Amino acid sequence: MTGLRRSLLFSVLDRYGVYAFGLVGTVIAARLLTPADFGVFAVGASIVMLIDVMRDFGAGTYLVQVEEARRDVVRAAYTVSLLISLACAAALAAAAGPIARFYGEPGLAHVLLVLAGTFLTNPLSTAATAMLRRDMAFDVLAAISLAGAAVHLVVLVSLATLGHGYMAMAWAALASGLTRGAAANLARPMPWAFVPGLAGWRAVLAFGGWSTATAVVNVIHDALPQLMIGRILGAAPVGLFGRAQMVCQLPDKLVVSAVHPVVLPALAEHARGGGSLKEAFLLGIRHMTAVQWPALLCLALLADPVVHLLLGPQWSTVPHLVRIMAVGMLWLFPAFLTYPTLVTLGRIRDTLTLSLITIPPSLLLILLASFHSIEAVAATTWVTAPLQVLVALSFIRRHLTIGWGEIARAVCPGAVIALCTAAGPSLVVALGGFHLDISMPAMAIAIALAACGWLVGLHVSGHPLLAELLGLRRRLTRWA
Repeated sequence: MTGLRRSLLFSVLDRYGVYAFGLVGTVIAARLLTPADFGVFAVGASIVMLIDVMRDFGAGTYLVQVEEARRDVVRAAYTVSLLISLACAAALAAAAGPIARFYGEPGLAHVLLVLAGTFLTNPLSTAATAMLRRDMAFDVLAAISLAGAAVHLVVLVSLATLGHGYMAMAWAALASGLTRGAAANLARPMPWAFVPGLAGWRAVLAFGGWSTATAVVNVIHDALPQLMIGRILGAAPVGLFGRAQMVCQLPDKLVVSAVHPVVLPALAEHARGGGSLKEAFLLGIRHMTAVQWPALLCLALLADPVVHLLLGPQWSTVPHLVRIMAVGMLWLFPAFLTYPTLVTLGRIRDTLTLSLITIPPSLLLILLASFHSIEAVAATTWVTAPLQVLVALSFIRRHLTIGWGEIARAVCPGAVIALCTAAGPSLVVALGGFHLDISMPAMAIAIALAACGWLVGLHVSGHPLLAELLGLRRRLTRWA
């Protein structure tokens, strides 16, 4: 097995394991907590997201891609991360009371104070985690992530069972952060890295400034909609919208999040070796559409039983939102490659420019939709997702000289595979009288037919992913 395939394998195990823990926690918490509990924590988490992006300041990413990670460089990255994390924690703690009064939720202050403590866990793991990523030690990183996820699950379920409501989620986040920080330093001990130093700080700030500015704009795009919904429609709609987003992000968390940690190190290594980034980009979107599009179409068809299984019957409004958002998210197939590709090309500034072009009109549209209904907010994905992707592809095409025809040829097999995959679930829904709220046995049959249709689609389209799956099967057979 090649180094890249091995890294991808452990990254997949990492993300799937972490998501499995998170999914179990969500399923249990959805039955122990109310939509209002989720709404209060979602508002607090959204506020933290706006500040959280500042605390690392791109220090970890800088250490991954820097040509030579000398001790003075690592110490400078740690020092920058430490100072900014302390400032962010202090700012959030000071603002907790006023923010809670603004939203009329006294408990929000307690959530924010606990989440401020999570900022202080970041400098503990920045250097060790970055060096493990640089060394492509994704097996160790997987163990660290799984340990943090396990602690999160135990603390969340325990405190929710004891009746701590939204605070159960806050304390679980803090416990998980402490666990990951301790585990990272046990796996990669670097006590010398905790000696403050500013040698080479200019390079860290130069990279981190552009990276953080881009991240801030993108986090605003992710967090501000929930803040606007909470202010205009109330806490309960925030909880409904957040759960719909969680369900719609299932394909992303199961596929993209598993691949994402490996993409930047792999692309940087590929470029240093003289490889073609154009071919790598086209191959990436070819593979992504073959997985993401079928998953989203099936999710739109099976939203009712999926939501009932994951969240319970009290979330009956969510399936309709899931169907709306899943169709709009079909456009986001190249999103996971945009940032790594531009960084590898040395165009870190373009990532900020791209975000500034697409995000303000997207937020304005969501704000206007918030005055109408939560369904209107969900429908904005039909406009915002195509806008973001078309602008991103325009930037990448300029640097890699990719034609629109080449992109169309890369994604056409994915469209064929998606249609083949969705045929089985569509048949189940049709035989059930075109009622989308099918039973659990019917959903099991639909999923089985979708898996068969996906394999047929791979064969019919001649997709290269089929060869990878056959190779993986041979390796597993030899191992067994």
